[in-house]
Amino acid sequence: MSSDHPVRLEIATQRGIAAVRAQLPIAAVPVHFAEYLDQVYAAARRGAVRVDGQNIFVYRGGSGPERTTDVEFGVGVAAPFAPIGPVQYAPLPVGEVAGTTHWGDYAELGRAHAAVIEWCRAQGRELTGVRWEVYGHWSDDPAQRRTDVYHLLRR
Repeated sequence: MSSDHPVRLEIATQRGIAAVRAQLPIAAVPVHFAEYLDQVYAAARRGAVRVDGQNIFVYRGGSGPERTTDVEFGVGVAAPFAPIGPVQYAPLPVGEVAGTTHWGDYAELGRAHAAVIEWCRAQGRELTGVRWEVYGHWSDDPAQRRTDVYHLLRR
């Protein structure tokens, strides 16, 4: 298990995001995420939805860089809302999760996911395939970039 990504168990509680859904390979996320988030922030600038500014990406299904997965590119919200074009309310998963905190360049996030997966295997915990990343505040210094990574566990 990666010592720079210690894994913890938590209970994910109810929280929602304003999100645009897409299907794409994991490897394409860094190239395309902005076009989806821009739609959410455009709706917020128009006053159609109130966001808290915390970016959250939810992945369902396929893992590995070339596998296609369903992704919700979102920003935290306080309450549900009616759809605004492609921007929809999406509740985050709830239940027991294995998580870790990644400090550093986003290109290295795969190491955080790998640490959680490895820990779950070692502990005999089964993953659902649903996982998400909660992004902290932007910094020009990659060492100051925080991303919390969560994987939903089967009961």
